[in-house]
Amino acid sequence: MKHTVEKISDTRKAVTVSVTAEETAQTGKEVVSAFARQANLPGFRPGKAPVDMVQKRYAKEIADEVNSKLTSQAYELINKDESLAVYALVNIEGAAFTPGNSGEVKFTVDVRPEFTTPEYKGIEVSVDSEEVSKEEIEKAIENIRRQRAEYKPVERAAEKGDYVRLSYEGKLGDKKISEIAPDRHMLGTQASTWEEAGAEEGTPGVRAVVDGIVGMKAGDKKTVTEKFAKDFDVKELAGKSAEYDIEVKEVRERVLPEMNEEFFKAMGADGLPKLKEIMKADLARSKAQKNRQTKREAVIEKLQGAVDFPLPESAIETETQDILRSHMEERMAHGATQEEFEAHKEQLFAQATEAAKKRVKLNLILAAIAQKESVKVENQDIQNRIMQEAIMTRQDPAKIVKELQKDRSLLANLQRSLLLAKTLEVVIDQTVEKK
Repeated sequence: MKHTVEKISDTRKAVTVSVTAEETAQTGKEVVSAFARQANLPGFRPGKAPVDMVQKRYAKEIADEVNSKLTSQAYELINKDESLAVYALVNIEGAAFTPGNSGEVKFTVDVRPEFTTPEYKGIEVSVDSEEVSKEEIEKAIENIRRQRAEYKPVERAAEKGDYVRLSYEGKLGDKKISEIAPDRHMLGTQASTWEEAGAEEGTPGVRAVVDGIVGMKAGDKKTVTEKFAKDFDVKELAGKSAEYDIEVKEVRERVLPEMNEEFFKAMGADGLPKLKEIMKADLARSKAQKNRQTKREAVIEKLQGAVDFPLPESAIETETQDILRSHMEERMAHGATQEEFEAHKEQLFAQATEAAKKRVKLNLILAAIAQKESVKVENQDIQNRIMQEAIMTRQDPAKIVKELQKDRSLLANLQRSLLLAKTLEVVIDQTVEKK
């Protein structure tokens, strides 16, 4: 077999593999022999039927197997060509081989782009101190008490910290915000929802509602004005002022639990000193995780911005579809409709494509770093991921293993995902902290 390469673009090539008559004849002979050894024809013991009868009886199956075998061998040939660096198979044409006749098959493939691996060792990252103060411990305990609080109905007007059940509807002029931003339900119309009056962190984008319910009691109505920031992420609302009609349904007072023996026991402590120790350890762990995430984000941004190169089209298409599917599943789980997606499909597709390009670029860079650092995926890595998946999806790990064994592409994708994740952690471990 020989192959020739034709450039379609910087990352896409057409590769034609030529197969000689001798090669097709030999493959045909091997396939017929394999069929003959297993053939079970009337009047003959298994594997003893004449070859010409086997060829006649299984003509289509033999032809399909010859084509499949030669096509696989041809693709294996171009995969071994390191100068070609195949990334993904896009299309196959002309795979119709006849034993004893020469033939050819044309593969359209995306190839790995050539680029210089950016410097990834010693990336400087600003991180916060992981020391825990007494004030942070006190605040953490107070937050736990707030989480475990009871909410008792009251007849009075809402005070800061009370929980209020209300309805509201936002309008920009005569147009409802639910029509302007249909996928941002909390910005538009709520028939019944709960808000903490005057909360430090209120409903995203509707600060006026959170503050406006302070001083209102059940049955009260009010109109408040929300001034959206100039850089607000819904461009139709950016820099605009919208009116929100509010009606309060119910007010409840937050009653914090006492810090007594029952409270400490529920927290796994035998008293306040032990509870503070637990909170300190939890806060330190949380800060460490936050710093780790800060490093991860900084490393990703640094790598993505360090070098530019053309990206394989098939990789972008696959990632774009994955991102769109994940977005749709998440939004539909929160009540979005198919009609809403259709109304914004061009915008969603454009956003998903940009995100896909960044992801593909990062993956290619990480793959290059993995090779430099000799990062390998071990069996234990795969077992750990299978257990994580089993716990998250509440499946039997054995079922996941069977699926991977049945579809080798799933296993290949899992190994690739693990390799890239491990490589990213290797780079993160080599960052330099700036505090």
